[in-house]
Amino acid sequence: MTRRILLILALLAASLTATAQQPDVIDQLRAHPEYLAGTDYLCPTGPVTLSAAPKGYQPFYISHYGRHGARYAWQSDMYERLNNVFGAAAQAGNLTPLGASFKQRFDSLYPSVRYRVGDLSRKGWQQQQELAARMYENFPRVFGKDSAVRSWTSTSTRCIMTMSAFCLGLKAKDARLNIFENFGVSFLPAILPLDRSNPFRVDDYPRTPLRFEETWEQYIERTVDYKAILARLFADVDAAVPAAEQWDLVSYLYFFAAGMNSLDTDLDFTDIFTPEERIDLWKIDAFQFYANAWPTHLGYRPIVDDIIAKADERIASGQIGADLRFGHDYTFLPLLMTLDVNGFGHDVTDPNEIPVWCQLHEVPMGANLHFVFYRSKRNPEVLFKVLLNGKEARLPLETDSWPYYSWNKFREKFIR
Repeated sequence: MTRRILLILALLAASLTATAQQPDVIDQLRAHPEYLAGTDYLCPTGPVTLSAAPKGYQPFYISHYGRHGARYAWQSDMYERLNNVFGAAAQAGNLTPLGASFKQRFDSLYPSVRYRVGDLSRKGWQQQQELAARMYENFPRVFGKDSAVRSWTSTSTRCIMTMSAFCLGLKAKDARLNIFENFGVSFLPAILPLDRSNPFRVDDYPRTPLRFEETWEQYIERTVDYKAILARLFADVDAAVPAAEQWDLVSYLYFFAAGMNSLDTDLDFTDIFTPEERIDLWKIDAFQFYANAWPTHLGYRPIVDDIIAKADERIASGQIGADLRFGHDYTFLPLLMTLDVNGFGHDVTDPNEIPVWCQLHEVPMGANLHFVFYRSKRNPEVLFKVLLNGKEARLPLETDSWPYYSWNKFREKFIR
C-alpha cells in the first residue's frame, strides 16, 4: 500500500510540474512569435556553440535524419480555395476592410504560388545548402580523406530536391567529396516506415493509445473562437462560408500566414489574428500533431534500426563519412518520440500539457537530427552525441559526460 501511495504522489508531482511549466511555454511563444508558425517555422542555419569532445576523442561519422526544406503550401487546394472564397465574397460585397486588405495582398501573391503546391521553395534550397555547410564546418574531420557520404530520401519531389541541395552544399565545401544519392521505395523503411507505398511496411508494432479522451474537435471548440476570426474578414460569415467549413477555412488561413516564412515575399497575413489567437491556433496544431503521432510512434522504430545498423557498419569498417536521410514532419516527430529526444517521448495524460511536451518549432522546415560519433585511439568505447536542429540534445540514457553518450548503452536500450 505504501508503495502505491508513493507512486500516486510521484505521478501527481510530475503532473503538477508539467502544469507549472506551461506558463513558461506561453511566455516563450510571446517572446518568440516566430515559433507560432509551428512546423512552418524555418530551422535556423546559423552558427551554434558545441561542447568540446572528451579528451582523446575525435568525430568520425554522422548519421542524419532531416525534414525537407522550406516549401510552398502542402494542402492541394489551399491557394485555390482562398482565391475562390475571397473572390466570391468580394463580388457579393461581403468583405470587411480587413478582408479587402487580405484579398488585395493575396491577389498580388496568388499568380506566383497557384501552381507551386508542395514544391521546395528557393528559401528551402538555400536553407539546405546552409545546413550542409554548417555540418561540414562543425565536423570537418568527418569529411576528410576517404570519406564516403551516402544519402537516401522519400520519393516526394521536395525531398529529392532537399537531398540534392544538401549534397551540393557539402560539395561546395569540398568538391572532392564522395557522395552518392539514392531514392526509391526500396529505401522507405529507413525514411517512411509506415508509408502506404513502403513494400516492407510492418503493422505488427506496439500501439500507444492516447491517455485522454478529449478529441481534436472538442479541443478546438474550447480553445478558440474561430468564427470571431472570420467575422473580421467577412461582413456575413455564414454567407461567405458554410458553418461546417468555417474551422477548415480558419486552419487554412493559419497555415497560409505561417507559410509566408518559406517564400520570397515581405507580405504578412498574421494581422488577421490577435496574438492570443495565434497562440491558441498553435496549441490546436500541436494537439493534432501529438494525437496523430503518439499512438503509432513506435512504428517508426525501423529508422532507429537503420541508424544502429549503419553506425555499426561504419564502426566495424573504420570508414569516416555520413549517412543522410530526408523525409517529412509526420515522420520526424514520431522519431523524436521513439528516441525520447528532449522529452518528446513523454506520455501526456492531460491535453493541456501538450504544449509543454510537443513544441512544434522543434519540427521546423529543415528540421534535422544528427548522431555524431566519436572514437579514441586509447579507448575502445565509441561515444556519440545527438544534435536537434544543431543544438546538443538529451536522450533517456545515463551519462557522466553529457552531451556524450556510450554507443553500447544506446544499443542495449534500443536494439531489437
